[in-house]
Amino acid sequence: MKVAYSPQLMEESVFRHLNHLERSGMRSDYDEYHSLADPIYELPEDDREEAFAKVNQLFFLEKLGLGDFVLQALEACGLIPKRQRTPQEVTVPEITEGDAGGEASQSVEGSGEGGEEVALADNDDEEGSMEITYEDQARHFEEKIKEIVIKRAINKVDEGSNVLNRVSGLPVIEMRVLASRFANPDEMHELESFLIHEFMHARDMMDPEFDYEDAFIPGNPSIKNLITARFRLLWNIYVDSRLARRKIKSILTKDARYREFDNYYRKIPEEQRRGIFKGLWESEKLTHEELLSMATDLETMISKYIDYTEEFTEEDRDYIHLQGSPCPLCKFPTYNWVDDPESVCDEMVIEAIQIDFVDWESKDGACDRCIEVYELRAGTS
Repeated sequence: MKVAYSPQLMEESVFRHLNHLERSGMRSDYDEYHSLADPIYELPEDDREEAFAKVNQLFFLEKLGLGDFVLQALEACGLIPKRQRTPQEVTVPEITEGDAGGEASQSVEGSGEGGEEVALADNDDEEGSMEITYEDQARHFEEKIKEIVIKRAINKVDEGSNVLNRVSGLPVIEMRVLASRFANPDEMHELESFLIHEFMHARDMMDPEFDYEDAFIPGNPSIKNLITARFRLLWNIYVDSRLARRKIKSILTKDARYREFDNYYRKIPEEQRRGIFKGLWESEKLTHEELLSMATDLETMISKYIDYTEEFTEEDRDYIHLQGSPCPLCKFPTYNWVDDPESVCDEMVIEAIQIDFVDWESKDGACDRCIEVYELRAGTS
């Protein structure tokens, strides 16, 4: 299995990291980098790009050890076995005309009986990479992975993991991450938390028990976006809860995840809302289909985690107006609900609505804009 890093990610990460060190008064790595990089400008122009790539690769993987954070995240997720590193001397390539750079290597000793070798990519490779070979055959996920590719994200929306080629052939895990996350040595725990969280998503996508598939979500774009957002929230809760049980820090705490959940589902009574979240957080096994069903249908989620009582009945559930759900009148996603217009509006407003929507009842609720329109129409505003 190979872990590959895009040249763009290595270049920007090394640049940001070294500049941070230099501003902090630690110039040794900064000066060493420039002692290797500056002579490259004397090479023929066609040779410079490859030569710079070799220096960036050396510093990213060896001198600064930024690739180690990726390997540690993969270990924490169980995508590769735990390993114990042995200190070694790093070979610094000599940059000369006609030679873009030498090859640096790093030996890694496995935690089991066997060892494993991590070697940098050959000079002809387009991406810096680590080739990982395991003697231990008792492997699960890592033996299914063809390659793990770490690329530079252009913004936070672009960040995340995906698994390509899941159906045919060996899958490829693709991770996109902002190079700025590698900049500050004091914030590397945040980088690790991000990588672990995203690799857990990739692990789920490869897990036959999770049974991930690219599901079609019916409905108009606003409904699809709403269901996708809820699904992402529920999946994040499932990921972070498992990490918490293993005492591994993720990007958000349990309390922070509850605040997110509360924002989406605050129309559910608090006691039931906390019960549902508790059930989600304590779930040992969930599937892609279960998460998607709960994101799509409130009844599925409620019936899975709480029981109906005299204080909270099935009828009460039917009249819960979730944030982003469509207004029964205008059908647009609604974030400002009037839950019971009859209790706050004049009778003429209710009659005006029921003329246009004969099956509508006050408990169905409506968005504040529709109520305002009918108040104007009824002359009560």
